Amino acid sequence: MDFIDSHAHLTDPAFDADRDELISHILPAAHIVKSVEIGCAPNEWQPTLDLAAKYPQQIVPVLGVHPEYAPQFTSAHLAPYQQFLASGNVSAVGEVGLDYTCLDVSDKATQHALFSQMITCADQAGLPLVLHVRRQGEDYSAYTDCLSALSSWKQNTSRPYSGVLHCFCARYEEAKQALDRGLLLGINGCFTYKKNEYVREAVKKAGADKIILETDCPYLSPQGKRGTRNDPSNIPLIAQYVADYLNIPLEELAQKTTQHSKLLYAIP
Repeated sequence: MDFIDSHAHLTDPAFDADRDELISHILPAAHIVKSVEIGCAPNEWQPTLDLAAKYPQQIVPVLGVHPEYAPQFTSAHLAPYQQFLASGNVSAVGEVGLDYTCLDVSDKATQHALFSQMITCADQAGLPLVLHVRRQGEDYSAYTDCLSALSSWKQNTSRPYSGVLHCFCARYEEAKQALDRGLLLGINGCFTYKKNEYVREAVKKAGADKIILETDCPYLSPQGKRGTRNDPSNIPLIAQYVADYLNIPLEELAQKTTQHSKLLYAIP
């Protein structure tokens, strides 16, 4: 069976020592047929494209600006960014959205202004969105604000899914709003953490037809590997957790999530 890691950061310095070995040997051995590489700051765009050019069969590039890096995005970046999106080499706009845990470096006004620009860029390019939403404690207003901002979203893409709510870690209330907008839920190591029963229950209600698998590596290693560097070869482990909880065969989950990722990112 084949898997796709729908959200990774393999250009991160954590992989400098063994990046080539990982992509060339370890991922194929783990049946990871594609890894979606997220370049989420202006200085990450070219390295992301370079990695995809080096490994065109394995790496799928996605470019955006993470809300934490909103202050780094200036008017000088807009035209080059739009050119990248128009090139046909980029599979989605992301990760973009709202993160209310980093307001000390990126206030709400700055984040909302950038998010609006990113939505417009996605519409102009006909690309789906990879959404990053992070709340403060039990305050879910980041989700409310993000999903409200999408009310002006034209969803100008011919793909069957308009985007993905990456690193889903919320309640079914937020999941339902995302699903109603044509989004998938990105499920990673957070699903496996003991305290996150509410996440597992939300995913169970959503069902396997509405999810894709991701690592967000080098972060968020699954239970049993916490404290170590995450990488795409952990996708089968995450998949087994999810399949067991949803009470479906691993092969079925692999087939569905791989197909969803292919449709979202226009992977042949």
